[in-house]
Amino acid sequence: MGKELEGKTISSETESKPSLQLQFEVSVFDLYKHYYQVRLTVETNQNQICFCLPNWTPGSYMIRDYATHLHKFEAINFTNQEPVSWEMVDLHRWKLNNLPPKFEITYIIYAFEDFTVRTNYLETEFGFINPPALFLYPEGRLDTPTTVEFKVSEFFPNIYTSLPRDENNFHKFYSNHFDELFDSPFHLSKKNSVFFTAGSTKHELLIEGDVSFDFKTKLSNDLQKITETQIQWMQESPNQSYLFVLNLSLPAYGGLEHKASSINYFNPELIHDDEEYKRLLELLSHEYFHLWNIKRIRPIALGPFDYQKPNLTRELWIAEGFTSFYDAYFLYHAGFLNLEEYLNKLQSDIFSLEDNDADFWMSLEESSFTAWTKYYKRNGNSHNITVSYYTKGGVLALCMNLFLLQESKDKKTIRHVFHKLNEVFVKEKQRGFTKQEFFDVTKEVTGVDLKLEFNEYLESPKPIPVDVYLDHIGIHRIQTDLVGDTGFKTKEKNGNLYVQKILHKLNYESIDLMLDDEILAINGKRATNSILQKLEKNLRPGEKFHLILSRAGKIKETMVTASGFYKTRKFVVSEDCSAEKKELREYFLRNIV
Repeated sequence: MGKELEGKTISSETESKPSLQLQFEVSVFDLYKHYYQVRLTVETNQNQICFCLPNWTPGSYMIRDYATHLHKFEAINFTNQEPVSWEMVDLHRWKLNNLPPKFEITYIIYAFEDFTVRTNYLETEFGFINPPALFLYPEGRLDTPTTVEFKVSEFFPNIYTSLPRDENNFHKFYSNHFDELFDSPFHLSKKNSVFFTAGSTKHELLIEGDVSFDFKTKLSNDLQKITETQIQWMQESPNQSYLFVLNLSLPAYGGLEHKASSINYFNPELIHDDEEYKRLLELLSHEYFHLWNIKRIRPIALGPFDYQKPNLTRELWIAEGFTSFYDAYFLYHAGFLNLEEYLNKLQSDIFSLEDNDADFWMSLEESSFTAWTKYYKRNGNSHNITVSYYTKGGVLALCMNLFLLQESKDKKTIRHVFHKLNEVFVKEKQRGFTKQEFFDVTKEVTGVDLKLEFNEYLESPKPIPVDVYLDHIGIHRIQTDLVGDTGFKTKEKNGNLYVQKILHKLNYESIDLMLDDEILAINGKRATNSILQKLEKNLRPGEKFHLILSRAGKIKETMVTASGFYKTRKFVVSEDCSAEKKELREYFLRNIV
């Protein structure tokens, strides 16, 4: 039943429809103490609202408890400046009651604990804001539009983000909903950016750190080649604009993808080393490819997000693994890696999987599903029992592509599968895909049942027979110089040797050795780095050696039997192979599959 108002009937449903307007203001509370201040102005007809701070950031699969760094929460009536009633109902939620039509929330965020792409940071030269770690959202109302205005011009004249900005205020930005806000980090800087165009997209590159104009120009030109290669691979560019932020201010490594930007950290001391520069390009290539693979073409569990608990998926081998294959593959096709360098990249990943026992402990799907508690929470034994969905997923993508080249009639590959996934799930259905849907589309596009061929390597802890698939294109393994291996790695501290890593392999004997054991003597001689290196150089498989250790204040002795490994191992191109294999190899190396 409605009620009459000026001759019109207004339904109770319309009358009670909750309204909500949110305006954030971000300022520097104390630059030297690394505090941001956030002021949130709220206009509403609701009597009660819960505001929450996210627990994690999409793309970084670990609960991070961002509320740890939120302090001095307050709420006041905008009109009379009286306090608004509130209580903290759990570690990440604040419930406000008896709300006036307009009120303000203020709080302080500490931003200096970690220098990473997923945490806030504030110092005298720049500031970084990872939005899930800074902005409260109204529970159940992630669809609410927001404005964000920065009051930081006295410290940082430039604000870099992918969000649209106000035409009259370059420090004011708009988001259509919180998913967009949380996917749009802010970098506060005194530096100026450079621009380049690839495809139909205008790209912006901001480098934080002391670098020359020549370096900016070189990197900008190189990124243009990489982005053009990827756009050509996908046959479209989904963004009108894209922002690269590269922080070279402190030694660090990492990247985080976003729908229209990426945040990348790299060690400034390494950028002029040729090999390290290519590693930087590989990082940037990886994060850029994510604007398709994961930000649009994605497993169904990776959106929409619950920012309070994990979004679990068994398909990170697609989202991250395929990206890990293509990041270096694009560099090869863009001319930054020669064939030998590219093969070295491939074999480095393959050998890293073979150098431990993890393939027999964890499947690729388990690696993905447990990323929150295992891959992102590594310990001293993780290398022995934890498979990387990045590394093994990348090797799987290689093998799938080679198998498709061999079996599909028209040389259809993952590239063509991604085109179809983009068409069906991004543009038509506007959702992610299930594992079965991925394999169904692959079979539809290529005529090949990839699930039949590869599912056992997804569901079971089992090594992928890489050599079988590389043989399809006439690339084979060479292994020579079988030598002994101690089965452990050490670190030196104040001239003393300590056990840093213990390697478990099926063919290794278990040894009485623990992490942080101090090695006092090796075969009766005082342990030094040079003595250990001499042992490692001359050790033979099956040979025994004697260690004297100090453990928890006690002296221990142990005998170790050396295992074996091939000192020289590599994959090489075979000229003594069939014409069919040579043809497939040329196709793989000359065309972007």
